[in-house]
Amino acid sequence: MQDFIIYGIVIAPVVYFITIIIFDLLLRGFAPFLPSRPWVVEQLLGEIKINKKNPKFIAFSTGRSGFFHALEKRYPDAELIAVENNVFPYIISKIQGLIRRTRIKVTYQKIHRVNVKEADLIYSHLDPDGIRQVDSKFKFECKPGALVISTGFNMPVLKIKKEINLEDRKGRFDFLSKNQKLFQRSGKKFKKEKKAYFYEI
Repeated sequence: MQDFIIYGIVIAPVVYFITIIIFDLLLRGFAPFLPSRPWVVEQLLGEIKINKKNPKFIAFSTGRSGFFHALEKRYPDAELIAVENNVFPYIISKIQGLIRRTRIKVTYQKIHRVNVKEADLIYSHLDPDGIRQVDSKFKFECKPGALVISTGFNMPVLKIKKEINLEDRKGRFDFLSKNQKLFQRSGKKFKKEKKAYFYEI
């Protein structure tokens, strides 16, 4: 009996850790600290007006994002491509796609090699290292009128059309998301802003 109790004490944190990761990554539709809270999604959607038929949307490092899934619902005729350049997010995105039966096509690709020429909207959650690989690319390769949205970090090469503050509040299930700090290093290289930047090419 004592051995069983000890085993339970040891295994309980592991089960908890796995549960909250599955809850965040697969069910809620976002990884820790991605800006996919419902009120943030509504903020971003409120700024987007695309009247074109069969638009093309590309997401960088946000294949699991609730915002991109919201775009899928709003624009049922849109082509949606999510680009992941890291293996773990790519695998999670593919699994989530099977569970949710999404139309979003998730690809594993180097971000600087992505074809953005026909994109009507680009959504980015890249950090400054990633942004440096693509902001000039967006400026010179995207077609005129293409909308670029960056959450967390500004793209210095592009001229800001609009900047909004993202609301910071707790959701109903925040008690299941205490794992956020486990994914953050104490000495982070970049500090993410609670803002979204909009650019028009």
